[in-house]
Amino acid sequence: MTGDPRETLFLVMLQNVILASLVIGLFFAGVFVARRFGSHAGYSLSSLGFARPRGGFFAGAGLGALVGFGAVFVGAAVNALSITVLERFGYSTESRVQQDFMRGLEGWVRESPGLAIPAIVFVVVLFGPAVEELFFRGAVFNGLNRLGLWISRRSGAKSSGAARTLPFVLAALASSALFALLHLEPVLLAALVVLAFALCTLFEKTGSLLPSFVAHATFNSFAATIIVLGGLDALPVPM
Repeated sequence: MTGDPRETLFLVMLQNVILASLVIGLFFAGVFVARRFGSHAGYSLSSLGFARPRGGFFAGAGLGALVGFGAVFVGAAVNALSITVLERFGYSTESRVQQDFMRGLEGWVRESPGLAIPAIVFVVVLFGPAVEELFFRGAVFNGLNRLGLWISRRSGAKSSGAARTLPFVLAALASSALFALLHLEPVLLAALVVLAFALCTLFEKTGSLLPSFVAHATFNSFAATIIVLGGLDALPVPM
């Protein structure tokens, strides 16, 4: 990452644009190839989670917000436990990426709140979670889960709860581990795995990216709030 938080935020947004374009582009390419070989696959993005949540949009968004709030408190408890365990075994618990980035954004808020606050809200709370949900839940988790179900059916397994649960658990764990590792914060690894697993469950239960996006955005909004309040010198204790 660069030292300038504005450049870093721009790079994050650019990376997300490229990632979203790749996911959707590869999806359309895959459908095109499949149709060339006689498949009846459609070009609808509902396969990636662009669909109405089971129960409706308002219920899905509300459930997502509740999961997001819960994830904040559960994540804080898991993170505290992780720090205790790491310190006990002599490992460093110092943040390597997030803390410096947050401090840089905090300084930007202090210098130019009118520009910094909308940019932080857009990238950290809205755009970033939207792209991450598309990639990690809509593409990676969903793809692995469907592959696992296909393998299960091909192996002759009965269509039971256990036959559906195992592919889900394996896909959720694999995609959650990838999600946590790519955030490059060892001290937050366990908390991020818990968050990602909850988002996979939310996606699986609702059949839509909307609830998991709302949950992710709600979770990120707490970090954004801390950054903004710190930059405005409204926090009683400095970060």
